[in-house]
Amino acid sequence: MSEDYYQILGVSRDSTEDEIKKAYRKQAEAFETLGDPAKRQEYDSPPPPQYYSSESDDGINLFDQMFSSNFFFSHDDDFFSDHFIYPKRARRPPPQRKKTTVRQVRVTLEDLYTGTNKNFKVTRKVFDKRTGKLIKEDKKIHLRILPGYKHGTTVVFHNHADEWAPGKGGDLIFRIEELPHPVYQRDGRHLHTVVELSLLEALTGFKKELMRLDGKTHCLIEHGPHHGLIKPIRDGDEHIIVGEGMPDREHGKGNLIVHFKVNSFSETLNEEQCKLLKEALANVNNCK
Repeated sequence: MSEDYYQILGVSRDSTEDEIKKAYRKQAEAFETLGDPAKRQEYDSPPPPQYYSSESDDGINLFDQMFSSNFFFSHDDDFFSDHFIYPKRARRPPPQRKKTTVRQVRVTLEDLYTGTNKNFKVTRKVFDKRTGKLIKEDKKIHLRILPGYKHGTTVVFHNHADEWAPGKGGDLIFRIEELPHPVYQRDGRHLHTVVELSLLEALTGFKKELMRLDGKTHCLIEHGPHHGLIKPIRDGDEHIIVGEGMPDREHGKGNLIVHFKVNSFSETLNEEQCKLLKEALANVNNCK
């Protein structure tokens, strides 16, 4: 055997397996770089760049990747193929998946009716431009909630979550969570509410005001005679007020559906009340 493989690698005969691998890596790296005109030109000017992964805080050397179990090796007809099996060409690592971050934002029905603005400070991981390591960074986010946003509406801020590669971050998603309201219940762009009536109001009519969700103006609910006659309201009857629901950019404001609950009877009646009630009901029964 004419060639001295130890001399070719530049190692002694008592070298360990790790030392032999390191020596080979250096020669393979030198050949890969100097054998390519573009890489050689880049090598002769600035230092070779490092490659980073979002899975590690440290820079990952290209040839450390080559010698992992995920790379394939083949022979080539050149100097090193006479003695070694080496990587023909480094395969590009698969693209990293964006790391999406989702945050729930609890919003009142009033804010969804009028629209509002919320400011947040989020902390994310980014690659330090100097060291290439992952560091924490605080970022201010201005979230604009438009009138009519619904429960489950999402607002996406691209490239605002943790970085998965230098300068490339995942998406930061805010998901709207609508809080329950004591007076109104939402159904899409419509609103529902319950209005309690006394028996007298249900029979003779009434006027009531409901505070709108803007907290400033009132909606009038009125029921009275029509052409001298009044239709009594029964428990469970509904009344629709057009245009008093939630704002909707596509279809315009929804409706307000009022559900009446009639408190039919008092707990007790005295004799005078019983007498008056009998007379009133007798007159009603005699009406045609």
